[in-house]
Amino acid sequence: MTKKPELSDLDKVAFQEAMKGVKRLIHTKKITPQPPALPLKRRQKTQLETNNSDLFQFSDYDIHQSVGSNQLIEFFRSGIQHKMIRKMRTGEYEIEAKLDLHGMIVTEAREALARFILECQRQGIRQVLIVHGKGRAHVDPILKNKLNHWLRQTSDILAFCSAKSKEGGTGALYVLLKNVS
Repeated sequence: MTKKPELSDLDKVAFQEAMKGVKRLIHTKKITPQPPALPLKRRQKTQLETNNSDLFQFSDYDIHQSVGSNQLIEFFRSGIQHKMIRKMRTGEYEIEAKLDLHGMIVTEAREALARFILECQRQGIRQVLIVHGKGRAHVDPILKNKLNHWLRQTSDILAFCSAKSKEGGTGALYVLLKNVS
């Protein structure tokens, strides 16, 4: 550690001159430190754990035609404006939240998706990116096909389509959520 340089007499006089009329602060209140707040992600997770009844239950029945890992997918509810569809396809919307399902099994992904949609609605988030991956080359991607099926089941999802290559391409989806506010 370096030693502080000594102040010259001229510096001391200048400091005293600058401090004329300044009163020393006296603290009379004792401040007790509060425990640190939980990080936002952990806080949201604990809040969500108590509200399982609010989660949408996705079904695996009524299977749609399977899609391959490099196929584009899209879905738009009736009434969605063509301008919104175009903006979504071209990735012009600012992504407000992201869910990465890589490495999850189907049951984990289903629960994570339901929690994610619920939390996005609570926070007023509308444009999200869901990364599902492309699966293995020799078989159809499981999570991609499940998402294609699950997202159509709830009216809270207005539209979804494959993302641009810079954000995951056919291994990710842009999703537009219904405004619930």
